[in-house]
Amino acid sequence: MQFLYQPNAGDFQVEISDDDFTYLIKARRFGVDSVVKMRNLKDKKLYTYAITEIKKKSALLTKISEQDSQNSHSSPLHLLWAIIDPKVIEKTLPFLNELGIARISFFYAEFSQRQFSLNLQRMQKILISSSQQCGRIDLMELEVLKDFDSICERYAPFYAFDFGGMDIREHNPFKQDSKSLENASVRVMVGAEGGFSQRERQRFAKIITLNDTLILRSESASVFLASLARLATTAQNLRNS
Repeated sequence: MQFLYQPNAGDFQVEISDDDFTYLIKARRFGVDSVVKMRNLKDKKLYTYAITEIKKKSALLTKISEQDSQNSHSSPLHLLWAIIDPKVIEKTLPFLNELGIARISFFYAEFSQRQFSLNLQRMQKILISSSQQCGRIDLMELEVLKDFDSICERYAPFYAFDFGGMDIREHNPFKQDSKSLENASVRVMVGAEGGFSQRERQRFAKIITLNDTLILRSESASVFLASLARLATTAQNLRNS
């Protein structure tokens, strides 16, 4: 674990209990004066605390220092993802979080199964746990829109990852649109199982395609795009260093 998530990190004193208490005191055997790194995943600061008191079911920690984190781990990708089985989405989220996707906007496409319902609170817990492990300093943004038309109204223009478009090897949107990747946002839409309907395709302005004999699943396509965006961000950071 790179740090402990604590929403009140930054306060002079913080009290931990429940799972955090069990992990630090019972599992890791931390004692009084032990040092704990904390983040609130909002202000991008790393806070250092010392355990000053251990009670039966909680512990009190006092801040001893704080440090600004200069670089965010976010990539320029804003993923517009048609809703699929929530269990598959939840299993894929840690990979996307590690690759630095800035935001995911979920929506019900015509081929999405309407009985699927996303639990954003549970998904946020998954992202927090992933960030503690991989060291990501900002929390990915999640939202759910009701249908395809709503996503188009709010976020057009965007790229659609579909068949019959520009070869992504020659028209990489993260290279073309990201002169300054730090502030850029590249929106790419990924469909549900079965892809996009003909009506949805009629509204696409720009289509990018992986011209390969393989057909990617929805979650595989999302990880593939996140990897491309991560590579572009890394290359830009190297050029700027």
